[in-house]
Order: sequence, then structure tokens, then C-alpha cells
Amino acid sequence: MRKRFIALAAASATICALAATTTASAQGSPQPGTTPASGLIGPITFKGPDAAIKAWDYCQHGQACLFQHANGVPDPNGGFSTYIVPSCNRVYNLARGIDGKTSAVWNRAGSTLHVYNGRNGDDHLTSFPKFGLPTNLPSQFNERITSVYAPCGG
Repeated sequence: MRKRFIALAAASATICALAATTTASAQGSPQPGTTPASGLIGPITFKGPDAAIKAWDYCQHGQACLFQHANGVPDPNGGFSTYIVPSCNRVYNLARGIDGKTSAVWNRAGSTLHVYNGRNGDDHLTSFPKFGLPTNLPSQFNERITSVYAPCGG
């Protein structure tokens, strides 16, 4: 019984440590699909009948997330892509091939998310408040985001 308790406690500690490292994007931890050295945000793509659910669930508290499709509708191939802003106080350009394809935003981070139609933060489109709700982009901003910026804590 004691060995089972110790093994369970060790497994629980590992899970807690993993959860802490995977939900800290607003604090500066790079996420899968990003290349922080180049300042590009690449996609995390989910496939299958529940791809959109997986993509929306992947956006954790403390993160700012961009989604390729609105309303949770996957692409014709059954895929759904999300982009996680890796950290604050830095402008990130969306990677070639995905820039200009964002149709929804969910800012779950503790700072305002600013989105731009130009590379490197040029041509401000709009902002999304901290701890906001999932939002489909209005037509004037849909598929126009090419870079993003979130200040730390503000």
C-alpha cells in the first residue's frame, strides 16, 4: 500500500510540473509550433472529427491564442489550427503561409493583445482585452492579422 501511495504521489508531481510548464506562455515559455529566436509564431494543427474542440481546449488560462477558423469549423480536410502567443513584451510575426489567415481570437492572458496588419507591429488593426471571451473577427479584421503584441501585465 505504501509503495502504491509513493508511486501515485510521484506521478501527481510529474503531472503538476508538466501542467505548469505547458500553460506559462504569457510568462515567456515557448510553445510547440513557435520559433522564438526568429519571432515567428507557427501553427499547432489538430486533425480528426473533434479537431476544433482540441484546438480551443489547447488555449489555456494565461495564453493569448489565434485561430485559423471562426466558430470552431475545421478546414475542408478536417484540420483546425491554433497559434499561441509565446510570451509578452515582444512583437511576433505570424509565419509565412499562416499570416493573414486568423479568423478568431481568444485572449486568456493577463494583458491586452494588440493585432496588426503589418509585419513587426506596423498598421495596428485592433486590440483584445485581457481575460476576454473567444471572439470571431469582424469582417474588416478577418484574415488580416500578420503580427501580434501583448505587453506584460497591462
